[in-house]
Amino acid sequence: MSKSSLYLIDGHSQIYRAYYAPFGNLTSPTGESTRAIHVFVQMLLNLLRDRKPTYLAMALDVSDETVFRVNIDPTYKAHRDPPPEDLPPQIERIIAIVSAMGIPILRKKGFEADDLLATLAARHAGPDLDVFFVSRDKDLDQLLNDYIRLYDPTKDIEIDAAAVAAEKGYGPELAVEAQMLMGDGTDNVVGVHGVGPKKAAQLLQKYGSVAGIIAHADELTPKLRENILAFRDRMDTVRQLVTLRRDVPIEFDLAQADASRFNPAAAEPLLRELGLNRLLERIGASRIGQPIARTTPSDDDAPPSSRTKRVGQTSSPELFEDPDIGPEQPAMAAPPAAESSPPREVSGTLFDMLPAQSSAARYQLVDTDEALHKLAERLTRAGAFAFDTETTGLNPTTAKLVGISVAWADGEAAYVPVMGVGRTVSLETARGVLGPIFADARIKKCGQNLKYDLTVLHGAGFEVRGVEFDSMIASFVLDSTRRSHGIDALAADLLGIRKIATHELIGSGKKQTTFDQLPTDRVCEYAAEDADVAWRLRGLLGARLTDPELKRLFNEIEMPLVEVLARMEQAGVALDKPLLAKMSNDLAARMSALEHAIHDAAGHPFNINSTQQLAEVLFDERKLPVIKRTKTLRSTDADVLEQLADQHDDPIPKLLLEYRELAKLKGTYIDSLPEMVHPRTGRVHPSFHQTGAVTGRLSCSDPNLQNIPIRTELGAAIRRAFVPGDADSALIKADYSQIELRVLAHFCKDENLIAAFREDRDIHAFVAAQLAGVPIDQVTKDQRARAKTVNFGIIYGQSAFGLARQTGMSQAEAKAFIDQYFARYPRIRAFLNECIAQAKKHGFVKTMLGRRRAITDIASRNPSARAAAERFAVNTVVQGTAADLIKLAMIRIDRRIREERRPSRMILQVHDELVFDVPKRALRAEADMITGEMSAALALEVPIKVDVAAGPNWLDVSPIE
Repeated sequence: MSKSSLYLIDGHSQIYRAYYAPFGNLTSPTGESTRAIHVFVQMLLNLLRDRKPTYLAMALDVSDETVFRVNIDPTYKAHRDPPPEDLPPQIERIIAIVSAMGIPILRKKGFEADDLLATLAARHAGPDLDVFFVSRDKDLDQLLNDYIRLYDPTKDIEIDAAAVAAEKGYGPELAVEAQMLMGDGTDNVVGVHGVGPKKAAQLLQKYGSVAGIIAHADELTPKLRENILAFRDRMDTVRQLVTLRRDVPIEFDLAQADASRFNPAAAEPLLRELGLNRLLERIGASRIGQPIARTTPSDDDAPPSSRTKRVGQTSSPELFEDPDIGPEQPAMAAPPAAESSPPREVSGTLFDMLPAQSSAARYQLVDTDEALHKLAERLTRAGAFAFDTETTGLNPTTAKLVGISVAWADGEAAYVPVMGVGRTVSLETARGVLGPIFADARIKKCGQNLKYDLTVLHGAGFEVRGVEFDSMIASFVLDSTRRSHGIDALAADLLGIRKIATHELIGSGKKQTTFDQLPTDRVCEYAAEDADVAWRLRGLLGARLTDPELKRLFNEIEMPLVEVLARMEQAGVALDKPLLAKMSNDLAARMSALEHAIHDAAGHPFNINSTQQLAEVLFDERKLPVIKRTKTLRSTDADVLEQLADQHDDPIPKLLLEYRELAKLKGTYIDSLPEMVHPRTGRVHPSFHQTGAVTGRLSCSDPNLQNIPIRTELGAAIRRAFVPGDADSALIKADYSQIELRVLAHFCKDENLIAAFREDRDIHAFVAAQLAGVPIDQVTKDQRARAKTVNFGIIYGQSAFGLARQTGMSQAEAKAFIDQYFARYPRIRAFLNECIAQAKKHGFVKTMLGRRRAITDIASRNPSARAAAERFAVNTVVQGTAADLIKLAMIRIDRRIREERRPSRMILQVHDELVFDVPKRALRAEADMITGEMSAALALEVPIKVDVAAGPNWLDVSPIE
């Protein structure tokens, strides 16, 4: 008989985590905020399905004023900010939903939820029942033992006493002592000044308790001894504040918390009222599509061969022989949304109602030539399929193909291994049989993060055509702010499925292996599930892409761009490795000289990379002021050093800033770039990401080219190392000129700005002249610089404080300048206000082409949060439209290159700039084509100007003759 379990939810803690989860803004049909409700209930359903508790209850806090700890110390939690305005109503809704399901909710006047958790755990934990706190609150560490553990639903991990000891350096028995030393800033509990987690662990390991530390105070450093002895008088009070009560007089019967009695269907009316259709799908009220299935139950004792059927070894009807689906079937048509079904009658436990693995799924391991040909026939008849690749690594340009999985109907998928332990199909055979199907544009393809798979298959010799749907891209278009667009998150959130995690197969850390080292039948279940989920997501997300603007954005921009970016990544860019080696040596010498200069200024050597040693030099020895603190140390970050350098004559802060800049450039780019060169191509192959920025801008990694600092001489010099592929070629750099200001002029319709752009004026000098009331040829360099700062700052919601800091003006002067700007250009102010009004009305804003971004906190009572939301609203409209523009340009240029077989290759995209590798003989013709396509990509009220130049590297470019 399996051991029983009691799960106790730390209610307010989990609700707050749900509220601040990186999830999109959700509202009910009546405009009520529902994000926290959705995330919390999703967590609750996952908990019930995956953890299968025997008993479950939720504890909540009561008013802070009644808690016994306030009587001990009136300042306890006194400084806490009120909750966000839209959170308390969501808490009440969550309580109503949890109550409707029949889950007991526990509260007790005078006590906090943690005290209730401690009491119930003390009563019930034992050899016959394990207790799990659904929380990651450090205050609960003190309760852990052999029968009591924490469960973190966000990471789906258990945390036991041993894990706490390994992480923190002390076990649960010393957790109260550690809390006393460190204090708790959240609850306004003051510990020993200067003692953080690391120091607390060291002290407790040596002295065993706070009392032991005090008894040996003479062994401590003078400063620490002083702080410890000063703490002595408060020691007993702090102990009472941080110790959880295990004797709360609360009535609770385990039978009340019996999970088999819960009825989630009773919450359907509330969920329907709130418009939480995904949750209704989870509990069966209006499901779209069926749950993912395994071929067999996932019983750990089942032999591997029983989990997956081999096509060549089964006498059952073939998976590939389905006469109902032929080539005449519409290829990738999105299925209609399922009609709402009536609530199902509850019989048994909650798990009968949640998506569960169905025996209907058939996953096939295709490891013979005969089975491969049957699979090819099946895919051809289907006319459409989802595909996924398994590889030896995460970098698509260096990883080797291990296998291909495909799915053509819900629950029907297959895996073709070309590497692995066990029987496989040769890559040549797989390419010969499946290659024509992948290359046939009439057979439509879908998947998840297809750019990766396209690059992998390209490297394995496959041509892929007919790609029409990527679920990751569809998720991003529908809600760019959701917490994750990864397949695991989408499967859990949209299908209610907890997929097989990658680490469950290949492990993690030092013990991690690769898919080619695993038995093929084990990989089959994982790989086929990926394809199956991608197929189902295609149906579900496709049905949700009904808005005409979003549909166009998906079909005409984002999906075509997937293949454009794949080709860019495959092309890569060449590097001048000898130049980088010389730069590295030069920087090492400069850094060494700076280090000696810092040591000379300090009067002694020290580790300038140690935050603690640096703080001692700056603040203790040189008596510079402490500007800010981290939880445990006095900060020496760049912000602090810049302020110290500006406000004091001490040379060390300025020298340190220069040293750190050199160290960052050397480590991040100059030394790292050569290591990223592909051994076969001799090029660097950056990755470009469509879902990395909520505004729609592309992001870049491995290396992150967008972060190369081009405003400094050294940062700009790094661009010199990016070169064409051969001596007969050059790089063309095409850059949109002031595109965001042109987009701003288009939206706000200001006649003066539009005229200035149409006449190709220097827009910053033009604005400066109008504000100063002088002819444009009399504008000073300082006046133009101020106008430029405001022009660009407007888009990002720049304040008077920000302008003053950037320009050296006083704050009053900066405010007057901004007021004058808006007085001169009232239509810009009207446009900004309209963006904010749209965000308040709809909960989102749109770009010119209909890209949406949910704007949370737009009505927040917190001024900082509200101001940030207003900045996001304006920035998204302008920057997002500029992002859509360059994406359109990339698609147009890529099409011209392919259809006309032009000699140029698009190799890089950074913000508003495109870079091409072009034969020198074709520079003029290619530059004209590039300029034409970039200028004509989108029609604005003002001309779109493109600055084009060419040269032997990315930095040294000049106009083309």
